[in-house]
Amino acid sequence: MATNLSKLKSGKGTPPPADDVPDVIEANPRPGEKALLRPLQVRIPETVFAEFSEQAGREFGFTHGAKKQLFLKMWKAYKAQNM
Repeated sequence: MATNLSKLKSGKGTPPPADDVPDVIEANPRPGEKALLRPLQVRIPETVFAEFSEQAGREFGFTHGAKKQLFLKMWKAYKAQNM
């Protein structure tokens, strides 16, 4: 998105009017994130972490939250198998 610099010449001492930008948080609500979240911390070998990270990236894309999504998928499969 290019910035319109012509607004800067509008008048000395007055700030340019703000651009109308859509509220990205309101426009993209994250479904399923309403539950209270708690951290789960474990220590695992570095090789396992690297393999897990690679698998998460392959399945859910190399983005923030991929490992969480893979863990939740594994947990759901575990519960389905053991219930």
